[in-house]
Order: sequence, then structure tokens, then C-alpha cells
Amino acid sequence: MKQKSRKQRMIDHELANIKKTMRKQCAICGLPANDLSHILPRSLYPEYAVDPRNLQILCRDCHTKFDNDREFRREQIDIVAQAKEIDELATNRYFGL
Repeated sequence: MKQKSRKQRMIDHELANIKKTMRKQCAICGLPANDLSHILPRSLYPEYAVDPRNLQILCRDCHTKFDNDREFRREQIDIVAQAKEIDELATNRYFGL
């Protein structure tokens, strides 16, 4: 197994601390959940990787749909509004608005 860099371990630690403060309920469907999801993906927007405004708890099904289905993503009006508060231009690009 490849070891994580010191920087990645620090990011993971910070994300774990943020996750502890969040309600364990899917922000989309309302079911119990525990997946930490980046609204604006950290692969495209690393500057928001540990920004609490860019994080939501999602169930596995909604997380998969959110990541892979742009139309589903666009339908999540509250999450789109949350993303626009972070970076409107990035939101428009990522959500295809």
C-alpha cells in the first residue's frame, strides 16, 4: 500500500474533524448517511478541499448520482446555491449552468 504524504494526512485529518461536526443525514434524500462529499470536486477545485462550505454528508447512492450525473446534480437546488456562495464561476462550470 502506498503511503500518504504528510500533506495528504493533514488534509484527511482536517476533513475527519469537519465530518465529526456534521449531521449524519444525506443532504439530498434525508436518509442516514456517512459519506463526506465535496460539492465542487477537490480534483478540479483543490483550493476548496477542506472548506466546510464545500462539504456535505450524502448517502452512497446520492453521492454516486451526484458525482456521475450532471442533470441530477443540477436538480439539487440547495446544493447549487451553497456552491454558488463558494465560487459562482466554478459552480456554473461544474454544474453546467
